[in-house]
Order: sequence, then C-alpha cells, then structure tokens
Amino acid sequence: MPEKPSRARTLNQYLDPYPHFGRLREVGRVVRIQTAFAGEGWLITRHEDAQRLAGDPRLSVEADTAGPELQCRQNQFKFRFADCLPETMLIMDPPAHTKLRRIVAREFTPRRVAGLAPYIEETVQRLLAPLPPDETTDLVSVLAEPLPTMVISRLLGLSEQDATHLRPLVASLTELPVDAEAAARVEAARDAVWTYLSHMIEEKRHKPDEGLLSALISAHHDEGQLTDTELTAMVGVLFAGGAETTTQMIGSGLLLLLRHPEQLARLVDSPALIPSAVDELLRFESPVTLGLIRYAAEDIAIGDVTIPRGDLVFVGVASANHDPRRFPEPERLDVARRDNAHLAFGHGPHYCLGAPLARLELQVVFSTLLRHHSHMGLACRPAEVPWRSSALRGPASLPVRLGPRAASTR
Repeated sequence: MPEKPSRARTLNQYLDPYPHFGRLREVGRVVRIQTAFAGEGWLITRHEDAQRLAGDPRLSVEADTAGPELQCRQNQFKFRFADCLPETMLIMDPPAHTKLRRIVAREFTPRRVAGLAPYIEETVQRLLAPLPPDETTDLVSVLAEPLPTMVISRLLGLSEQDATHLRPLVASLTELPVDAEAAARVEAARDAVWTYLSHMIEEKRHKPDEGLLSALISAHHDEGQLTDTELTAMVGVLFAGGAETTTQMIGSGLLLLLRHPEQLARLVDSPALIPSAVDELLRFESPVTLGLIRYAAEDIAIGDVTIPRGDLVFVGVASANHDPRRFPEPERLDVARRDNAHLAFGHGPHYCLGAPLARLELQVVFSTLLRHHSHMGLACRPAEVPWRSSALRGPASLPVRLGPRAASTR
C-alpha cells in the first residue's frame, strides 16, 4: 500500500497531481489510496481498465452497495454524496437510471443544444466588451464563472437573474465535505438549490415555455410523468453539471493555452483545430481529477488484486487520461491530437449527457476569445495561479491581460 501523504505533499500533488498519478500507475493497475472525505478506497490507474470498468455493472453508483464500515465513514459528518440530490440519475444503477436518462435524452436534443451557439457567442462578447485591454482581468470571475450558469439557465428556460442567484449555491455543492463545517455548508447549499428549483418548477407548470424544464415537466414515460422529486433532482443535476464542470474547464483550458504559447499560436493560425483542441484540453486537465465514484457490488479481481465487495472505488479519470499506454507522449499538449479517447465525460451508461453542450460551449468560448484577443497573456507566473480546493479541479482565478482587441472578421 502506498504511504499516506503528508499535508505538504498533498498540496503539491493537488497543484500538479500528474507526476503522482504516474508513479501510482507504475505501482499497479489498482492501488489503495487515502481520501480526506471518505477514508480509504481503490484507485483504478490505467486507461484500459478505467474505460472497461466505467461501464462494468459490478461497479455500482449506489452507496447502499457499500458495506456497513464504509457507510459509517461516509456518515460521520452526516453527509453522503447521494444526499446532495436524491433520486437523481447520478446515484442510480439500471434499470432506474435507464428510465430517467431516456426521458432526458428525448428532450435534451442536438437541435436544442446547437440552437444555443448564437447566445453563447453573444454572451461571451458581452462579458468581455467592458474589459480594459491593458489591465489585468480575472477571466475566471468575469467569464468562466458566469457564462456556464447563464447558458444552462437559457437551456432550461430560466432567466439570467436565476443564474446569478443559483451560481454561488451550485458552486458550494462541489466543496469537499472534509469536516463537519464543510458538510454543513454543502447541505445548506443543497437545501437552498432544492427550494429554489422547486419554486421554478411550480412556476413553469402554470406558465410553460420552450425551455428544457417545461419539456421535462410535460414529458411522459411508461409509468407516467416524473415526480416532483425526480424533476427537481434532475434539473439540479443538469444545472450543476452544466455549470460547474464547464466553469472549471474554461479556466483550466485557458491556462493550459497560455502556458503553451506555441499551441495557442497554432489555434490562432488554424481555427479549424479548435474542436480537436477542446478534446485535448479535456484530456490534459479534466475537472474530474481523482475519478468516478463507484462501489464494488461484488468482489472484483484486477490483475493480482481483488477489490472486496462494498469497497469504495475511484475510476481514475486523470490518471487514465495521462496513461502512456494509451496516449503517446501524454504530458505533451497537442491541440491537433487524433485518436483522443479521453475519459473526461466518463464512459458507459453514465457517460455525460451534457457532453455535446460542454464541447459546444468550450469551442465557442475559445474561438471567440482567440478571434478578438489573439495577443492575450498570463499576468502572473503559472505557479502563482491559485487552484480551487474542491471536488472539481480548476483555477480559482486567472489573471490575464487581453491585449488590443482585433477588428471583427464577421
């Protein structure tokens, strides 16, 4: 078993976890690790295993699969991940998960997503327009944080005022419940989000519109309509997933490009590379760092290690995405990389439904920024950029000088 890290070593691994993941991959295909929020668990370190196990029914997303000892550890702060949004797809196995996912997929259509592109571009330009070109701007607070909540609100049929109200609450849901105070903050945010969304659902029942929320309210399945609890949980997951992960990816992606000016220059010269660049940024710096949280529904043998039934398992997204067995030169950022089977959106039955929207949003953000601010630069040393202490990895702020605004080519 790898030694338990010291506090200082943990901090360094958080700022740059990839060398540590590289060492763990060489220790074994699965290694025992210590977490601050749920005790000990198993980390799947390599891409082939992670991709296979992400869709393996022997790994469950339902915490009740865990044995009494693990449940006790998770409940020590009166908090479990499943408690954030009960009756949601994220913590359901098939067939319950299949039913809810099918309903959302029928309404969360490619056409509905594609229709957001003009709004995304207009909003990016509106957020950037008042910024002085020669002064330092925090692109996390002025762009990465507000934009995704505004976009998911637009998709759902909520207002930008709703987005402003919900943004800090949804951000709080991703705080790691490492102690009683942190768990209490998460629970308070959960209750506030639940109450707000319940009111919004009731309003849409009486005044439906063309948004996704109204479509879900009227949607039917074989057993009837969604219950109020299912609706509220589903909208909460769509909002949280559509906002927080994309927020972190905008910040991380911009930082990566600013740290690799030769790759930034390639995109400025060849905008057609932006779709492949987005997938490479997702591979290199996924918001989901440690891994997809699962529980062993039965004993699982991986190589010469057997994970006992009920144990906590992390399907290691970041480690898998940097596995040299799958990605040639994984520590080299290559915006033109092909055959990029990263796991940033997961794999299998729980593959992220919002992946098309996230890709669209990231593509529009980067293309708009590079078209108008091709000379932007980091206003501090990369090592000085602060990172969030959160369940999702991303910079807490990103000081940038945008430089002179290029003339519009449209």
